Amino acid sequence: MTKILLLTDLSEAARNALQFAHSFFSDTIADFHLLCVYPAEPGSQHNPLLVVETPRSAYADQLHEVVTELRQEATNDWHTFRSTACPGNFPEVISQLLKAEVYDFVVIGVDRDDTNGLFGNSAIALIRQLNMNLLVIPVDARPRPIRRVVLAADFANLKNAKLLSPVKELVTLKGASLTLLTIDTPGKKVIHVEQEIHIRQFLAPIKLVVARVAAPTPKQGIDEYLEGHSVDLLVTIPRHLSGTEAEPESSVTRSLAFTPPVTLLTLYDDGSTDLPQPISEPSTMAYAL
Repeated sequence: MTKILLLTDLSEAARNALQFAHSFFSDTIADFHLLCVYPAEPGSQHNPLLVVETPRSAYADQLHEVVTELRQEATNDWHTFRSTACPGNFPEVISQLLKAEVYDFVVIGVDRDDTNGLFGNSAIALIRQLNMNLLVIPVDARPRPIRRVVLAADFANLKNAKLLSPVKELVTLKGASLTLLTIDTPGKKVIHVEQEIHIRQFLAPIKLVVARVAAPTPKQGIDEYLEGHSVDLLVTIPRHLSGTEAEPESSVTRSLAFTPPVTLLTLYDDGSTDLPQPISEPSTMAYAL
């Protein structure tokens, strides 16, 4: 069973994310856990609920209504639903929950026009800090078949092909195409031939499409590709920050978290390796990724 932690503030973006995720995982046996984290102080500006009720009861009641509707609308027993409402700091509460229970995906809906709201800032923090695969769904994304998946990554630094397992499973299950997108930026490392072969072997028997874009930065290259191609799901592998590192203003993940042009799946890279042998000097052979 796939376990999904769906974060909600009961906003339009969050409700749309729930509908999208329900459709996205329609062919998967899944358990949806709806989590609403509200500010500990009732007067917080981020509290969207009426103050005539205590925050806990207001959130819990609305979550209960949502889950009840989902159960009533269910046409099979593939999906189960539950909910939790609790006060606290958004990333901290989620981190604590993930330590207590294992999930396959965390899902969050974001509004590209709302850069000041709780979810906009939290999406950035979650992508950069949580050790989880995160599905970021724009508020205007509508459920539709996933036919075109694009993996945009620095393949020269991908040392563990196994972290691509969710992509391989999704592409295979949905019968989608998979494009490996390389952004050639100034000074970019060349992928080792052995490493490329390892990635291709892991993704087999999927027939890969390879695309290359030259751009000053990875984000500009991704944006250029998305402007000219229809994409149902964009997959990236962001670099995670430690608690002492500052987040650069030019962060690709920061921009994508605020304004994802399409549904975005970020894969967590724990830094481990599954390469069959050490890679020595860069190969002078032509590379395709």
